[in-house]
Amino acid sequence: MTAVMPGALPAPAGHVGLGDDRAAAPGGESLRSVVERALGDVLAACPPLGAGSPMLHTGAFVVDPPFFGDGDIGQVAVCGTVNEIAAAGAEPVALTLSVIAEAGLPLARLSRMAASVRDCAREAGVVVSAVDVRAVRAGEADQLYVQTTGIGVFPRGAPRRSAAKAGDRIVLSAPLGGYGAHLLSVRELLGYESIISGACAPLASLLALVRGRVPWDAVRAVRPVAGEGLAPVLRALAHEAALDLRVEELALPVRYEVRMALDTLGVAPWHAAGASCLCLLVAEEYAEDVLAALRAHPLGMEAADVGVVLPGSGAGVELVRADGSGVPLAPEPAPPARLS
Repeated sequence: MTAVMPGALPAPAGHVGLGDDRAAAPGGESLRSVVERALGDVLAACPPLGAGSPMLHTGAFVVDPPFFGDGDIGQVAVCGTVNEIAAAGAEPVALTLSVIAEAGLPLARLSRMAASVRDCAREAGVVVSAVDVRAVRAGEADQLYVQTTGIGVFPRGAPRRSAAKAGDRIVLSAPLGGYGAHLLSVRELLGYESIISGACAPLASLLALVRGRVPWDAVRAVRPVAGEGLAPVLRALAHEAALDLRVEELALPVRYEVRMALDTLGVAPWHAAGASCLCLLVAEEYAEDVLAALRAHPLGMEAADVGVVLPGSGAGVELVRADGSGVPLAPEPAPPARLS
């Protein structure tokens, strides 16, 4: 008797089947057609890039679970990519979308993911210029994996950001940990996801507002707080600037319900995954202006000044605890996997 490979049986109608990525899926559409139909009017050719310098950023996204509460992997992928482009100082203009779908996945879920990509792309003001979908055997993927490559444009003649200096302020654009708390609560069946949003948002308009209020070099550096949380972002910024950083625990913006969920899970807020938060190093004399600009935007209303850049070697990030003691902000020994 010939052995049948897992996932090799024909998929029932309305589900992803092997071969559907190149041939017609049940109902007469290829998997690519299912995605393209859901993308609607954001599926378009890349617009002319003009006189500015182009930028490319690519990211692979594996989220567990890929569909959750008020978000999904499609939303995470678009926001993650356009936010990296915006943080670098470029304007996001277009994306490509690649999807790996597991055999047996309901086509409705594939369509839901693509609809999330559509909605986030509209909000970010970008188009999706190329699509590819491949199917793998059941068990070879966790429902869906997504890869996006983003195209951005640096403004013509845009000056480079100046290097960070001792005395610069550390600013967060939004509260920490909501995305991570939401996903971990879903995994552990804790119920906090009913009161904690896991949604992601594109942040280019937020940064545009900031850069329109202060000189370009007043913002020394910008990093999205993403899947691994704030701690590795701070360590990367310290290393890049060859300076040390100090953050105040009491200054970190963490909503009450998020703190409760993270305490239950044993995860510190600075180790919790983020999705719609930026960490900025800002010249001290412009810190209040940056905070005012952030708080004038719906996505930055809870922005906070959380610390300072210090002279040093770039080897350390100090966390000042509520009791006034300072401790190194060490890496999380066992970070939760597959949050982005």
